[in-house]
Amino acid sequence: MAADLTPALQLRIEHQPELTIVWCTGKVVIETWAQLLATLSHLIPDGKPIRVDLANVDFVDSVGIGGFLSAWASAKKAGCDLKFRNPNKRVQDVVELTKLYNLFEDQN
Repeated sequence: MAADLTPALQLRIEHQPELTIVWCTGKVVIETWAQLLATLSHLIPDGKPIRVDLANVDFVDSVGIGGFLSAWASAKKAGCDLKFRNPNKRVQDVVELTKLYNLFEDQN
């Protein structure tokens, strides 16, 4: 049986004139949260708003949620508007459990 060589988390950065979007695909878990945090840490000093799109993230564990909170706090301290958006149902359930609504862009 062949091993699955697809990375557990894939990130694509899209620089737009008014904001930067980080498109995530895969899992934000103990093995991958540092990759996301490092990517966001490099973008925060630019000062442009950052949106992290989670539409293609199929799983987030407690370490991933902690990574979201850490990145958000670092951005806030630096005066950067960082928000997560488009969580699927599974990720939204974790957000509701943790009550970290303020990290997410209002979808209304």
